[in-house]
Amino acid sequence: MSAGLLDETRRTERTEAPPLLIEGLSAGFGARMVLSGVSLALAAGSATVLLGPNGAGKTTLLRAVCGRLAARAGAVRICGIPAEDPAARRLIGLAPQEIALYRPLTIRENLETFGRLAGVPWRGLSARVNEVMARAGIDARAGERIDRLSGGWQRRVNVAAALVGAPRLLVLDEPTVGIDAHAREDLAGLVQRLAADGLAILLVTHDFAFAERVANRAAILKAGRIVLEGPLGDLLAERFRGRRVAEVTFAAAPDATRAAALAGLGLAPGEEPTAFSGLIADDPHAVAALIAALEALGAAPRTLALKAAGLDALYAHAVRED
Repeated sequence: MSAGLLDETRRTERTEAPPLLIEGLSAGFGARMVLSGVSLALAAGSATVLLGPNGAGKTTLLRAVCGRLAARAGAVRICGIPAEDPAARRLIGLAPQEIALYRPLTIRENLETFGRLAGVPWRGLSARVNEVMARAGIDARAGERIDRLSGGWQRRVNVAAALVGAPRLLVLDEPTVGIDAHAREDLAGLVQRLAADGLAILLVTHDFAFAERVANRAAILKAGRIVLEGPLGDLLAERFRGRRVAEVTFAAAPDATRAAALAGLGLAPGEEPTAFSGLIADDPHAVAALIAALEALGAAPRTLALKAAGLDALYAHAVRED
């Protein structure tokens, strides 16, 4: 095979390879192993939410994906290219949790700067910046400085900056931190459009509602291992068929003894001390039985509501399993 034909074959293979492929990845720092045998694949047009408790290894995994941490075993490939290769890094757009923009510069000036850093040819830079601004819905304020924008607008520009280099994989790290409900809706719409256009998206967030809105796949990381992964709809159907989430609140926070008794009924504490939730059968008799059990404990509920199990329930179920 000639050298030219071989190069063309390699380019075709890389084009057809998944935007992100992680195979048996183990990585860590010094003597501490953080990730062990992690495997994950993202196809073009998919949006995968990566969830996990603090310390599970999410940040370490993102560093490996972005080529900033070498694997001790296994491999990370971006469109078939090893993640540590500079060519792979040019195929990744990273929107970090911290706003990574030049605050005294305008939106356009920021995107032009990031475009040059991403290797966009000077001749096509202006057109590329215009395209990204239109795609992100920020073109009307192109001449405004970053330090005069709201948090929501800064988030949108942060994502736009990650798109200027025309990446195949977009990594979003906690993109909804510090933004209001309206900005959150705008950002969700943008992420959905990007996925529909064929971009692969890896989303790391604790915002379950946002993730459930934009992601079609989920991966849950626990103690350095992927413990659950797949299409979100399938995962929910497999684990919660015939069951619903019961959300219970009490007039006052239960004491330790009563909280232990609630745990025996399958009710776990929520964010508020008076709120508990758990899974019950999707059956009126199950609801009546739960109410009777609570009253027998002297813990008559102030409110009781049922809802379909979502990503938050899936996550809680996965991290509580031994």
